[in-house]
Amino acid sequence: MLHTIMLLAPTPSPSPAPSPDKGATLLEHTMSPTAVAVLLLLALVIDYMSVGPNSIRDRLAFLLAVPAIREGFDGSPLDQWTVQTASSFIEQLLDATGGAYVAGASINAILGALVGMLFIYVIGCMLPVKASKKLGRFATLTFPQSPLYRLNTRLWIAAVLLGLMADLPGGTVGDVTRGCVDFLTGLVAPLPAWLFGAA
Repeated sequence: MLHTIMLLAPTPSPSPAPSPDKGATLLEHTMSPTAVAVLLLLALVIDYMSVGPNSIRDRLAFLLAVPAIREGFDGSPLDQWTVQTASSFIEQLLDATGGAYVAGASINAILGALVGMLFIYVIGCMLPVKASKKLGRFATLTFPQSPLYRLNTRLWIAAVLLGLMADLPGGTVGDVTRGCVDFLTGLVAPLPAWLFGAA
C-alpha cells in the first residue's frame, strides 16, 4: 500500500538553481596573482634599471607591463576610478562648449576612440625605425628616454591606460586592440614560472 501511494504521489519539481547576479562580471585570468605580481615587478625593474639598449628596454618593459596591468587590475576599483575620471573630464569639456552641437556626443564613444588612438600611437612606438621607409615618420615614434633609476612616465601612462581600458574601443580598431592585448597576455603568461618558478 505504501509503495502504491508513493508511486501515485506527484513528483516535486526540482528547486531552481540560483541565478548569478547579472551585474557581476566573471573575469577569466590567464595568470595567477603571484605571476602577475612577478611580471609587473620585472617590467618595473627593466625600466628602472635601464636594462639593455633604450630601444629594446622600452619595448620590453611595455610589453610586460600591459598584460600584468590587464590581468592584475582589470575590473578593480582602480579601473573603475580611471574610467570615471576620464569620463568626467570628457563631460566637462563637452559642457564647456556652451550647448554646441558637439556637446551631444557620446562620452563612452569618445573615451573608446581616445584609447584606440593611444593604441595606434603605441604601435608607432613599437615599430622598428627601419619601417619608416614605408610608413613614414609614424614608425619613428618613440617613448621619451628616461634617466637611469627613473621610470619612463609616458611609457607607464600608456601601459596603464591600455591595460585597464583596452576593452573600451569599438569597431575595427577595438577588435585589433583587444586581440593584440589578449595575444600578448597569452604570450608572456609563462614567463614568471619559467624565469622564477612563480606559477
